[in-house]
Amino acid sequence: MKGKNKMSKFEYTDEMVSRMNEVASGGVTEDIIESLVDEFEFPRRSVTAKLRKLGYDVPKKPGAAPVFSADETEALAKFLEENSGSHTADEISASFADAKFTARQINGKALSLEMTSHIKPAEKKVTPKTYTEAEETTISEMVESSAYLEDIAEAVGKSVNSVRGKLLSMGLKAEQKNRKATKSDPYEGIDEMLDSTVEELAANFDKTVRGVKTVLTRRGLACSDYTPKSAEA
Repeated sequence: MKGKNKMSKFEYTDEMVSRMNEVASGGVTEDIIESLVDEFEFPRRSVTAKLRKLGYDVPKKPGAAPVFSADETEALAKFLEENSGSHTADEISASFADAKFTARQINGKALSLEMTSHIKPAEKKVTPKTYTEAEETTISEMVESSAYLEDIAEAVGKSVNSVRGKLLSMGLKAEQKNRKATKSDPYEGIDEMLDSTVEELAANFDKTVRGVKTVLTRRGLACSDYTPKSAEA
């Protein structure tokens, strides 16, 4: 049985409504929803919305993020007031409502309640320096002697891209003798430059901030001011 899909609007015939009432009379289950979706060839969202309009309780889609109930919202607001500034979002997430909400959801709900000031800021990860003072001195001396970028990279045991970024942060510049050396990976050496900001990385690799964030996310890396979920411990 197929319904009408006209101008992206899904229309239900009387026959389809009767069918929905027939199969849902004993309660709506995930199997019933899936069978109606297949039978009508309508999107799940449309089918579940129609079932709700018909007065049926519809289960959430498997894997859907939990939603704060009115009681849970009130409980969170009370918890934040009574423990203002004492717990981070991660700590609240682990203990509130049987840990059903993520830290991000806790932060989001606190924002909607205008209570973010009651959440203790998480400690920022300190990214260790990737260059020692001795290496920085070597770089400065080699730049003064007009050494090539590749030679400097070899001297300090870093990639060409990493040294280029370091030179940028030091306000220095060295000529590159072999521009094909870094073409295989446009982000070669980024893992050695994680003490830089996203904007500094973007400037170094001549990429956009969005592009750098995408690469950090794909590679599970975090820089000084951006930690993607894939890089979280």
